Amino acid sequence: MLSCRMRIIERAGLVVAACLIRSVAVPVQSRAEPASGLIAFVREGSRHGIYAIDRSSAIVTRLTNGEDYRPRWSPDGTQIVFQRFISSTESLQTDLFLINADGSGLQRLTELGTAFQPAWSPDGSKIVFGSGHGRASEVFVMNADGTDQIRLTHDRFADTVPAWSPDGTTIAFASGPHHNVDIYLMASDGSDVRRLTHVRARDENPDWSPDGSRLVFQSNRGNPRYDFDLYSISPSGSGIERLTSSTATEWAPAWSPGGTQIAFTTARYPKGVEDIAVLTLGSPVIVRFVIPGSLELEPDWQQA
Repeated sequence: MLSCRMRIIERAGLVVAACLIRSVAVPVQSRAEPASGLIAFVREGSRHGIYAIDRSSAIVTRLTNGEDYRPRWSPDGTQIVFQRFISSTESLQTDLFLINADGSGLQRLTELGTAFQPAWSPDGSKIVFGSGHGRASEVFVMNADGTDQIRLTHDRFADTVPAWSPDGTTIAFASGPHHNVDIYLMASDGSDVRRLTHVRARDENPDWSPDGSRLVFQSNRGNPRYDFDLYSISPSGSGIERLTSSTATEWAPAWSPGGTQIAFTTARYPKGVEDIAVLTLGSPVIVRFVIPGSLELEPDWQQA
């Protein structure tokens, strides 16, 4: 377990906290990767919506006003796709929407009522997503304007959280046909499905490194049911590495454009704490972006 000492910096109404394994200075930016650029994230509560934080200035901007989740930047950094929960007289539905980087130009992409967890193709022409209820959920793909929706998976298990590889050939996703949840890979047309992880646990939320050589994911292997840590693995299934080990729940990882950092959600649910954090690979420092009085989750980096 990490033994942490907290050092706090006030900055433009934002608190940046570093969790240190050993005594080091709190980094405002990584030496290997500049702190400029935006991270989109979800804020829950009375001010629910999608926000963006500029890491260089710590300025937070609200982009949407709704029960919105899972923001994902387009490869060119000009748009964000996300899922929105919509209350109706009969049920709570979720569909996919699109906005410009400044929050303007809201477009509805799906009318399915069960669409969730979108991710872009590397060329920005398509969006892969999950749709369905419970074990009936499958992975679909569509054009970036919402047209030509095609089902990719066809099984009786919950197929969720798809992520497209940087070279466009492979889609990672989570599925549970073996009495647990594992990471799977398939070709971008839905063929050649293969199992990547093989542990009795919940392995979920895969995200590709920019060069396609690794995937980061969350897992509760060896932990209580909802105590997730972050791991990385090669697409061949070799070289698994544990990235975090703490008493917090760490989930929804997203690789930085330069490949040296990973943003994720860190939570201590009994204490009502949920923040965005960033780890630098090869460093013992985890930096938390803390906005007092609110809950933040599901970060995603704007492409440089």
